[in-house]
Amino acid sequence: MAGKSNSFRDMSRNGTILRRDRGMFIRLKDIHIREGFNKRVEDERLREADDDLFQYMMQGGVIPSLEVEARTEGGVWVVEGHRRTRAYQRCAEAGKPVEWIAIVPFEGSDIDRIARISTSNGRQLALTKFEEAMVAKDLMAFNLTPDEIAKHMHRSRPHVDKLIVLATSNHDVQEAVRGGQVALDAAVERVKEHGEDAGQILEEDVKKAQEQGKKKVTKSMVQKNLPVIKVRRLLQLLSEATVLDESINCYPEAMEEIKTIIEDYRQLSQADFSN
Repeated sequence: MAGKSNSFRDMSRNGTILRRDRGMFIRLKDIHIREGFNKRVEDERLREADDDLFQYMMQGGVIPSLEVEARTEGGVWVVEGHRRTRAYQRCAEAGKPVEWIAIVPFEGSDIDRIARISTSNGRQLALTKFEEAMVAKDLMAFNLTPDEIAKHMHRSRPHVDKLIVLATSNHDVQEAVRGGQVALDAAVERVKEHGEDAGQILEEDVKKAQEQGKKKVTKSMVQKNLPVIKVRRLLQLLSEATVLDESINCYPEAMEEIKTIIEDYRQLSQADFSN
């Protein structure tokens, strides 16, 4: 949130910010990036996207204003537009006359500020599932419920539930997803089934996927069979039923459970077929 010793009004009065017909502008040197705020992973995917954005801006491409908040020490913090800020800096280093940058004040709480990372638009590079999980983890620190996190991130509750599983899983599981070797759904399945041993199991899954010429472990690859406990439960229910004229008679509650297990198997079979 804005510090008491600095505000947009103060910066307008002292000349740090210029107000023109086209909006508000601030010098590039007065724009600051908060350490550790952006959850993007510095990998080849990000570097390529940053290069594309840099070339686009060097050629005069139009980009949205940066969303910023007042910085106590002076200038502003970037809330949304970290990649654009770095691209502006590269353009300046390349000799472009980059000085005054269009900005808009960010409106929202500290929670909204964190969530903004996952809801940004424009020429934005979509967050990976791992990066989304790190945003969810930051929001969890505010003791938000999964429903509240879903609302702030503009994501469905089931999707956020998966992000939370990943955000609270062991480092080896997170690294497998971050590196693109394992899909989010597959990692969640393994964590739910194997807990602390999920990372070791996923390591074997990755080897099997590579042997089959596949680049990533997907949910359908790790969820091919019903869990043993469900198979045993189905056999137990059937053993307690009465067979009459080629029909199975049992209590309504037992029949509902049998139908549920059968439907689970059908869904797994469909996943295998589509794979």
